[in-house]
Amino acid sequence: MQAIDPEDDTRVAVIGTAARLPGTADADACHAQLARGDGPGPVLTDAHAFDNAYFGLSPGEAVITDPQARMLLECVTHALQDAAVNPARAEAVIGVYAGGSTTPYAAGLRRGIRRLPHADDWQIRIAAGPDFLAARPAYKLGLTGPAVTVQGAGATMPLAVHHAVQALLAGDCDIAVAGAVTVRPAADGPDPAAVGGCGALVLKPLSAAVADGDRVHAVIRGTAAGRDGGEGRVGRRARAVAGVGADTVVHVTAHAMDGAGITDTTPGVTALLKAVTGVASGTLPGDTDDWRLPGRPRRAEVAASGPFGMCAHVVVEEAPVVARPEPEAAWQLLPLSARNETALDEFTARLGDSLSHAPTPLPDVAWTLQTGRAAETHRRFVVARTTADATAALSSGKRRDTPTGQAPREPRPVVFTFPGQGGQHVGMARALYRTQPEFRADIDACAVHAREALGIDLRDIVDPADAAATVRAETALSTIAVGQPAVFAVEYALARALMRWGVRPAAVVGHSLGAYAAACVAGVFTFPDALALVVERGRLLQSLPSGAMAAVGLPEAEVLPLLPDGLGIGAVNGPEQVAVSGPAELVERFVREFPRPDVEVRLLRIATAGHSALVEPVLDPFETYVAGLRLRAPRIPVVSDTTGAWVGDEIADPAYWRAHMRRAVRFSDALDTLAGLDGAVLLETGPGMTLTSLARRHPALAEDHPVLQTLPHPADDTAEARVLLSALGSLWLEGTEPDWAALHGGRDRRRVSLPGHPFQRQEFLPPLSVV
Repeated sequence: MQAIDPEDDTRVAVIGTAARLPGTADADACHAQLARGDGPGPVLTDAHAFDNAYFGLSPGEAVITDPQARMLLECVTHALQDAAVNPARAEAVIGVYAGGSTTPYAAGLRRGIRRLPHADDWQIRIAAGPDFLAARPAYKLGLTGPAVTVQGAGATMPLAVHHAVQALLAGDCDIAVAGAVTVRPAADGPDPAAVGGCGALVLKPLSAAVADGDRVHAVIRGTAAGRDGGEGRVGRRARAVAGVGADTVVHVTAHAMDGAGITDTTPGVTALLKAVTGVASGTLPGDTDDWRLPGRPRRAEVAASGPFGMCAHVVVEEAPVVARPEPEAAWQLLPLSARNETALDEFTARLGDSLSHAPTPLPDVAWTLQTGRAAETHRRFVVARTTADATAALSSGKRRDTPTGQAPREPRPVVFTFPGQGGQHVGMARALYRTQPEFRADIDACAVHAREALGIDLRDIVDPADAAATVRAETALSTIAVGQPAVFAVEYALARALMRWGVRPAAVVGHSLGAYAAACVAGVFTFPDALALVVERGRLLQSLPSGAMAAVGLPEAEVLPLLPDGLGIGAVNGPEQVAVSGPAELVERFVREFPRPDVEVRLLRIATAGHSALVEPVLDPFETYVAGLRLRAPRIPVVSDTTGAWVGDEIADPAYWRAHMRRAVRFSDALDTLAGLDGAVLLETGPGMTLTSLARRHPALAEDHPVLQTLPHPADDTAEARVLLSALGSLWLEGTEPDWAALHGGRDRRRVSLPGHPFQRQEFLPPLSVV
């Protein structure tokens, strides 16, 4: 196999293909037919079928649009999808070079114009005239490069490729689509059958294709076009441009079956697609042993001609083998989308079938779906670790395996909710720490900043080295002094990861300790100050007498009369969910002796009496410490868990944080406030699902406020990456557009061929028979 010569910038890669030929249902069937050496079937039985809704055409507009233009539009779309080129996201300049045949369609429309009350002659000229054949897909697909209609009769497809290659080499565009189409009435076929076909190739300079990780179907070494009286001048010129000898290529001629056939583009389309397929698979009919010699790539030369001696030649070569490391086995998020529910179900089935028959590295499948396809309204996602698992999920028919939704017109706002203590555990976020370099860097920074004050490395909490280290970490984490900075570190690093991946919070809220992570993300504290403050807070709370908290399933008003002296309300988490706080002995006795057996009362995993009178001795030194920091007004809106309302510049006052330390957490009121943020998604940004559970039970948050967790509960053995990617997929269902490149963290990814969008076609026949 040949290497890629960085000095040779004349080779052009074929990175996408699509075809619609007689006797084939789709591009895959067409490729299989060509690989077998079979020619096209007799007629195009679905020549007038078209998905008008996909391209934004009314039924009336679809009727007057020439079937050639309709077919080319679909074919160019599928070719770009096969190349994983999303014009809406691509910064590349994309050109179109395409042509068709002369047909009687426009004349037939004019004969039946009385039956077309909303069309006039000018509209027919635009919709059915050959001049606009290339411009239409450029306009409909948002392509910004040249749109050139190429007319070469039987040589149209190779001629379109020739012009596209020249445009790429001249820098007129970065990517070019070359295509040709014919839809003519079948002389002896059933009405409305037609003859002809359509094909399209997506082309890109080879060096750029390799650098960008594109799948290269084949390489175009050289092209030539001109008038040839049979002397073979054009073919010799094409081989000279390619730098190859005639004895190193298999010759593929675009045969015209009769005099009329020479004006049909189909033979040129078929010959070129056959050559591309053949050099890739090594199954080109009529080949010789020449292209099988060691060290020599397979090559084919396509020759096609039109009237008066016009001809075009294209030399196609086997794609080079590009070495790459084997993709890592890791959890991947596969986003699927379509224009409607039926198409989405069909695409899901096709993708599952494709992966089952041609196993492909799952990271490449994910990358292709994420960056190479438009994000349509009807959406579905799969989170899987292997291709086999993804195939099983796609084929299961279970919505649990394939969450589905319809994206709103505008992305829903996302609220980061930061929990306090309770969900912490040794090894929290371990998988992220090991697999995400930037997340690891943020945890490392927290560990370095806090190590001297804590006397322990927080990395030993997140990722202990062995069993003995795990025991030491568990002991340390059970203390307030270490537990609070450890939770803060994970929340801070997780929020930073989410924002790198394109999830931007419209607001933040924290629960007790979580308020410090929320304020840091909102810009109230710098990262070093926020971490130092949390460390100091933990130290001060650790110095207090032993405290505890207990959850009670009653409204605040009913709990208050039941409280003995020394206990208070530490948190109001829901209309019927409060936390009692105070000295440990009093809290434990309160739980044991609670007078109502019908009410759930339980101790919480918090070794302090937060937000109670027990903290009053440390309020003065805490406020003094806060006053020594530089606080700023929030850059992101903040809901206070102290007042339950939106907070302004007062959050930058040390007195606010003194009150926050002492007063009860009013998270239920905060949820009431967030319920007023129309359609907001609440994303728990930290270990466990405490806030997720509270939000899901809150009556103000109905179904129009999705609630998501990002890390598993300590007792849940679900992989962290699966939980986090599922949250990201759910946000994508709600309109968030992730930064997919950031999610992959610069890892080597390749684009692969996957099924195209399943067009939901219906027939559009003209008012008079022109077929």
